[in-house]
Amino acid sequence: MNKRMRTPANSRNSRVAVATDSAAALSADLITEHELYVARMEITINGKTYVDGSNGDLDDFYSQLTESSEVPTTSAPRPSEYLEQFHAAAEKSDYIFCVSLSARLSAAYDSALVASEAMAKERPGTTVRVFDSETAASSQALIVLAAARAAAGGGRLEEVENVARTVAGKVRLLAVLDTLHYIHRSGRVPKIAVWATNALNIKPVMEYSVRNIGAIARPRSTRRALERIQKEMLGDLGGKIAHVNVMHAGAADRAEGLRTWASENLNCAELFITQFHPFMGAHTGPGLVGASWWGE
Repeated sequence: MNKRMRTPANSRNSRVAVATDSAAALSADLITEHELYVARMEITINGKTYVDGSNGDLDDFYSQLTESSEVPTTSAPRPSEYLEQFHAAAEKSDYIFCVSLSARLSAAYDSALVASEAMAKERPGTTVRVFDSETAASSQALIVLAAARAAAGGGRLEEVENVARTVAGKVRLLAVLDTLHYIHRSGRVPKIAVWATNALNIKPVMEYSVRNIGAIARPRSTRRALERIQKEMLGDLGGKIAHVNVMHAGAADRAEGLRTWASENLNCAELFITQFHPFMGAHTGPGLVGASWWGE
C-alpha cells in the first residue's frame, strides 16, 4: 500500500477532495457547502460561446433556445480546465476523486483522464482517481454529493469510490419531455415521431440509468406523465431513506410541484431542485421536468 494512504486521519492532506464537471448542475451554494471543484463545460448558442459557471450567463438558456433557429453545440471541459481544478484541490488534499459525466454522452471522462495523467507528472505526490458515473445531470449530482459526504466523514479514496459506485448502481433519472421538436432538430428522432406525439399529445417519460436508457411510458398528458414518475418513485423509495434531486428545463413551477409531492410522500434525507443542464437540455428542449433518486 502506498505510504501516503497511511497518513493519519487528522493530517491536513488526508481528506479526499471531490471534483466533477458542471453537467451535474449543482448550485453555487452546494458547491461551496461541500467544497467541490467543478470543471466547466462550454455551450455555444446564437453564435456565442459561454463557459458554464456560477456567473449567471446561462440562466436564460431555455429562453434563448426557444427563440433560436440554430442547434446549440456543447463541449466537454478541456483537460486544462480539469487540470486547473485539480491543482486547486491539491492545495488542500493529496487525494482527488473526480466524478465525470457518462463517457457514453461526452468526452468529459477522457478529458479528466488526460488531466489526471498531467497531474501525475506535475505533482507526483497527488493521487487523482477519475470515476465514470455512467449517468448524467441530476443523477450525477446525487453521486457527487454522496461522495462528498463520504470524504467529509473521513473516508479514504477507496471508500469514497465505493460509495460513489454504490449510488451510481442505484440512482434512476426519469423525466417527461414536453416536446420531441428539439430532439428531432438535433437529428435524434424522425419527423414522423414528432408529428405523432404532437397530434396525440403524447408526453414521453424517459429513463437514463445504468440499467435502462429509453422511454418507459407514453402517457397522453403531462399530468399523467408526472403521475407515472411519482409511481416509480414510490415503488423504489417506499420505506427507505430517500435522496431526491428534482430537475427542470425552464419549468420551475412544475418542478416545485414535484418537490412538494416528494416532501409530503417520501422520507427525504436529501431533496433539492436543479435546472437541467444545457449540455442535455440543448437536445431535449424547454419544458422538461423530472427527478433522480436513490434509497438507502
